[in-house]
Amino acid sequence: MEPTILERSEHPVSRKHISENALRVLYRLNERGYKAYLAGGCVRDLLLGREPKDFDVATDATPQQVKRCFRNCRLIGRRFRLAHVIFNDEVIEVATFRAPTPVEEEPDDENERPGDEEMDNHEDVGNETPEDESDETDSVVEELPPEEEEGDEDAPVEIPEEAPKSNTAVKAHPDRVVDESGVVIRDNVFGSPEEDAFRRDFTINALFYNIDDFSIIDYVGGLVDVEKRIVRAIGDPDQRYQEDPVRMIRALRFASTLHLDIEDECYQAILRQREQMTHASHARMFEEILKFFNCGAMCAAFNKWEETGLLDVMFPGLAPWWREKATEDQKHWQYMAFEQMDKWKKLGIKASPELSYSFFLAPFIFGTRDELLDQGQSPHDALVHACQQVQQVLAERILIPKRVLFKIYDILKSQRNFENRRNAKQIQAFVRRHYFRDALVFYKFDLFVKGENRNKLLAAWQRDFELAPEPEPEPRRPRRRPRRRR
Repeated sequence: MEPTILERSEHPVSRKHISENALRVLYRLNERGYKAYLAGGCVRDLLLGREPKDFDVATDATPQQVKRCFRNCRLIGRRFRLAHVIFNDEVIEVATFRAPTPVEEEPDDENERPGDEEMDNHEDVGNETPEDESDETDSVVEELPPEEEEGDEDAPVEIPEEAPKSNTAVKAHPDRVVDESGVVIRDNVFGSPEEDAFRRDFTINALFYNIDDFSIIDYVGGLVDVEKRIVRAIGDPDQRYQEDPVRMIRALRFASTLHLDIEDECYQAILRQREQMTHASHARMFEEILKFFNCGAMCAAFNKWEETGLLDVMFPGLAPWWREKATEDQKHWQYMAFEQMDKWKKLGIKASPELSYSFFLAPFIFGTRDELLDQGQSPHDALVHACQQVQQVLAERILIPKRVLFKIYDILKSQRNFENRRNAKQIQAFVRRHYFRDALVFYKFDLFVKGENRNKLLAAWQRDFELAPEPEPEPRRPRRRPRRRR
């Protein structure tokens, strides 16, 4: 089909709003004889007058050809083969134009889980050092760390392993694999710009910016939907959600953060296909929820989760507790936490994953802890077992890495330590803990929500933190050899 093309004089996108590194990539590929477009969300954001968080490039060069153009390039991913061109302060993602292929049921030798592509690295707030990512995709926590202050009980927590997913792979092309539930596992079938536009999720994400003549190219009606501020699926929304269930929560995130309306058929398909979210990769769900925490519209997003019923599918244990057991004070605390996350986004602050998840899960964990206290358990045992129970129910949908879950537990159990300033040695040991900064932020926020005035106490802890030596290094787990793939 003939695309709609906006010449430079007909749109507001300027090169001065585009990353210099992205321009280098575009010009280099053009010089080597390849087509190279800015693609996806960055074009959408530029048209809406927003600053893109990253810049993605689409090209007709294969990943290997892209790698030959840039010395600072590495190839990643299995589901989608991508090239990352790495600069000092930025990574430009380069994808080859892809084509849709019909799916036919043929057995495949490889049984691969969906969503095994390499996950984004997240830069944490605070004095965090780069961590060993070898356990980033561990699905269970064997035990929580023991209490570190004198006189506390040690109580390891056993977390049952996540039941393995059974997805029989089918394929219609050597480079495209789909499991029996319809989820695309691997898709590296290359095509034209038009084909690539039609295989994207939403029309507003299928626009191209051509560096050759500075025009914007639209094959799917995305320009009209940007103007009307509508989120519309490309093609049959039911089929698109079956191919990639995460598209449902992406639609809600775009609507919340960009203040857009979801087109009616696209919205109704979410209601019909929401159970398909059970087939989404658990590791990918962890990353997608982090994007919500950092999107600046968490209050609106959470309401949309409830409205569509996705809250029950994504958080099977949390959703019934929220409706049936959460008190008004707990709900107030939760919404205040969402507002705080949104304030961080406006201020350009990116909280660490463990602090964000602590803000999100604290009412649920503390509510479960209070139930166990009523049953006669000690405060320490109740918190340990509450973390265990919450992890058990969340493991059905979301894979929280061990290192993150350890820190969530550390942040929550250390809150009582802020009330005790009698032992100078224990104070210095506590201040040097690698999680102290996040724990102090959580404590300040908790006092604020409860309306308690502890300014002198907070000032004393802040002073101790500023005068303390460098935090002690985090304990590292031995790197495990990766399982070999056939």
